[in-house]
Amino acid sequence: MSINPLLVLAVVGGILFVLGLLDVIKHKRLTPAAKGRLMTALIFAAVLAWQAWQHRA
Repeated sequence: MSINPLLVLAVVGGILFVLGLLDVIKHKRLTPAAKGRLMTALIFAAVLAWQAWQHRA
């Protein structure tokens, strides 16, 4: 069984997104850590969208 790298990217991006949102909710402001997590999740989502666009037929 091989691990799909896009699935790993999606799972890690989702976890980072949730952690970033929880940080914003906890501190009631956009902390640097939350900003980093949300930006990384956004980059991962952009990569996944680009890959999906490349592989559409």
